Amino acid sequence: MLKLPGLIDPHVHVREPGQTHKEDWNTATSAALAGGITTIFGMPNTKPPIFDEATLDLALASAKTKARCDYAQFLGAGPDNASAAAHLAPRAAGLKMYLDSTFGELRLDNMSLWTPHFEQYPKEYPIVLHSESRTMAAGILFAAIYDRPVHIAHLSLKEEILIIKAAKERGIKVTCEVAPHHLFLQAPSSVSPARGGETLAPPPFTGGAGGG
Repeated sequence: MLKLPGLIDPHVHVREPGQTHKEDWNTATSAALAGGITTIFGMPNTKPPIFDEATLDLALASAKTKARCDYAQFLGAGPDNASAAAHLAPRAAGLKMYLDSTFGELRLDNMSLWTPHFEQYPKEYPIVLHSESRTMAAGILFAAIYDRPVHIAHLSLKEEILIIKAAKERGIKVTCEVAPHHLFLQAPSSVSPARGGETLAPPPFTGGAGGG
């Protein structure tokens, strides 16, 4: 048996506001405590997304009344909220930038939209990237250009690990995370017949010996 301190889960989809039939602060934090997790960070791709003072206030007010463990809330990077997000940085877990497809309205599919966030978001607060392969590599390049740390969410490909390894060897400030299903599921087992062959969760899963 291992004795561990309370764990922190920095990537939780609380789904409040907008989809509380799936999850809310009460159910998410109750499940966290049952698993030995004492702090969670909520993702901002809710409905509406958490990207300004009003929506951040809404999320934090819900958390204050419902959460059963410690918590923090991420801000979402939008196409025109770089200044507002920078102002709100001390109240947030960090800034989440969605560079690939996502639920909601937060996708930044043009690199010109990334620049204001990298320029304005305070360096002492984290930027987290939802990115895959090429957009991940581009995000790491931005981290090098602006000399600031970035964290890459839910890696699923060996090539992504190799890119991050090479970046760290060159002194670029990048960290990463991986989700359990990306460690233990391969392509054949990631398909759900009940859902018409859809994969269980993005990003795509790796397969066979070539997977990471």
